[in-house]
Amino acid sequence: MKYKNYIFDLYATLVDIHTNQNPAVFWRRIAAIMHSYGAVYKPSDLKKRYRSLIAANEARLSKELGTEYPEIELGDVFVELLLSAPEYHTLGIWGDPHMWSEEVLERWCSAFANAFRVISRIRFKLYPDTIRMLDKLKEEGKHIYLLSNAQSLFTRPEMEELGLTRYFEDIFISSEHHMKKPEPRFMRDLLEKHGLDPDESVMVGNEIRSDIVMAARCGVNGILVNHDGYSEREIEDGFAKALELVPDERRGKVELRAQDNLMCAIM
Repeated sequence: MKYKNYIFDLYATLVDIHTNQNPAVFWRRIAAIMHSYGAVYKPSDLKKRYRSLIAANEARLSKELGTEYPEIELGDVFVELLLSAPEYHTLGIWGDPHMWSEEVLERWCSAFANAFRVISRIRFKLYPDTIRMLDKLKEEGKHIYLLSNAQSLFTRPEMEELGLTRYFEDIFISSEHHMKKPEPRFMRDLLEKHGLDPDESVMVGNEIRSDIVMAARCGVNGILVNHDGYSEREIEDGFAKALELVPDERRGKVELRAQDNLMCAIM
């Protein structure tokens, strides 16, 4: 294990997950949950409104931060959906949502987000070697960090459920930092906060563009865990592009490699 600092992606790297928010049955269930709190939507209208709010909020945040890769907080979208429904009824679980306190809105948002996520999940489990690999790094005294494109409302509970939180010295979730990979500022914030030396650090992830290219742009080494089945040609071309983006002062110092599983990645 040649590196001192290991920066991990989460989903499709450590956690094997597949979600689907497209089926009509998903939106019927979500609309039914909204209805139980007094907000009345047709499922198709709820889906359209949800996506419209995301697009509008991302455009606003992109302009504010000057990034192509904004990451909004979905909790804000959920609350706006609740409070701007086209129709309300008077039999909601906690009464008129417009009269709720900030604390009640937060509690509702957390509960709603959990239901939204769980209903959308088709597959959700650790990869077979995730815990063994993290235990090995801990035994070797390595520093472990998370840098994930994710929503904290979903991700922090899921990490607790899977027993992952305890392994990380710090957890950077894109929704909490308002930007996502491959925005290099997202990684640089982590590097600067902990004073990490790029020579001693490596990004471990499953996506060439979001993980490997971003790491290279920050002058950090990269390991692709090929859970997504990239071809050799795709890896070769992706790595070549990534190396072209390495800062001048780090040229020739950045190592990129691909492995088929997590244990091979850290050895």
